[in-house]
Amino acid sequence: MNKRYEDLEELMSTGEAREVKRAMAVRMSLLGFVRAEAALACCVSVQFVDKWKAIYLASGVEGLKLAYKGSPGYLKPREREDVINWIQEKKTITIEELKRYLKEEYDVFYSSNTSYTKLLEEANLSYKKTHKENSAKDEVKVEAKKKRLRI
Repeated sequence: MNKRYEDLEELMSTGEAREVKRAMAVRMSLLGFVRAEAALACCVSVQFVDKWKAIYLASGVEGLKLAYKGSPGYLKPREREDVINWIQEKKTITIEELKRYLKEEYDVFYSSNTSYTKLLEEANLSYKKTHKENSAKDEVKVEAKKKRLRI
């Protein structure tokens, strides 16, 4: 194997899926494949091949790697572990209780309830909204639904 492409080979074997696709498209292009063939083989556009080849030639393999690594979490790993342990100690818990606890103990407030439900899931609890009544107990509603579904 040509030493020039070893960095691409390494990225293709250890990289994230998007990085692998970039490296594969660039490698094929550098090996002399027609742009359209490289694009077809990688399930990308010709513009994709051109873009990442130019980036590779300018920046090397580092240019093909994903740049965005995400923002740091509000909770440190140890704090997150403590919160999960706290949740697991509870028999039942509401999102409101979790919000209050995080605000009081860690001064953390998430704008989306998804962050709270993810914490509950990590603690092996499921989050389900409660319903005021069980429609399966209402015979009139059950019969109406059966009629609609023609059961």
